[in-house]
Amino acid sequence: MAKILFTMRKIVPILILMLAFCSCSQDIRFNNEGVFQGIINNIFWVGGNAKATKDNTKMSIQALTLTEVVRLDFPLPPLNINPLKKDTFITYDLGTSTNRTAFYSITTLDGTNEFKTAIGVGDGQIVVSQYDGLTISGTFRFNAESTDPESDETVNVQSGTFYKVPVY
Repeated sequence: MAKILFTMRKIVPILILMLAFCSCSQDIRFNNEGVFQGIINNIFWVGGNAKATKDNTKMSIQALTLTEVVRLDFPLPPLNINPLKKDTFITYDLGTSTNRTAFYSITTLDGTNEFKTAIGVGDGQIVVSQYDGLTISGTFRFNAESTDPESDETVNVQSGTFYKVPVY
């Protein structure tokens, strides 16, 4: 009996140590989705399914929710943007061109309201702080006017950020 107790005294601490080591694992998950967020009319907004598409001359970044869409269109930035050097960042002013625009739409029970910038319509800025051909990052802000000629509504977007949005 004494031999069994002596053996049990050795086994129990070993079992406790094994249990302790097994329970010390971490469940690490990586989020490989791009971030696209901002403050729309003073309400924090996070768009999902952010993606950027490009052609030979143009970049378009878009994110959406169930009822809203935000899209930024601007000329294709160069690949030499260094996120550690501010003087390499590319700035696009909005409201001055047809190839640098911002778009926002919201769908409600009453229908869809669309807002955009264009030449002499709205204002704002897009700053690209990182672009490597695979992902794009930067900031944005804009005031866009309703596309309905009978409406004088505007939408204000502040503190916008897009980070590591995948480029397709």
